[in-house]
Amino acid sequence: MNIEIKSYKDEYLNYLCGLFRPYAKETENEELDEMTVLSICTGFTKKLGDKQLLDLLYIDGAPAGFIMYQIDSPEFHWCEKEGHGFIREMYISPDYRKQGFGKILVEHAENALNNLRVPHIYLTSGNNDFWVALGYMETDEICDRNNCPIFIK
Repeated sequence: MNIEIKSYKDEYLNYLCGLFRPYAKETENEELDEMTVLSICTGFTKKLGDKQLLDLLYIDGAPAGFIMYQIDSPEFHWCEKEGHGFIREMYISPDYRKQGFGKILVEHAENALNNLRVPHIYLTSGNNDFWVALGYMETDEICDRNNCPIFIK
């Protein structure tokens, strides 16, 4: 099995859109048409840079997931803890779940953020078991934007 994690490039937009559509259905319970998905994906890929990153996971050449993460800064739409690493979004296609690929993708993002010298990494999630198994601790804080608990590592 060949596992690759690639930093986002514009040539991967169709792969990202193909992953984002089921992600939106799963996380927001919303069926989005192709044009809406393209608009959303194009919108957040335009903001990528040295503080906001997006990587895609490929298994045997097929897109299998993505992770979007950043160094929190007021310049971004979502900033809870300025200067900290923030895992904004992560998705693994259902066919690839429960096989360790989510852990691989998260560890990749954590290494990238640690190399950028962030003091801590945080995220918001309703999926507590997965994040606790990866060493994240639930705080007493609740994110105002999505009403989910904040986890930190």
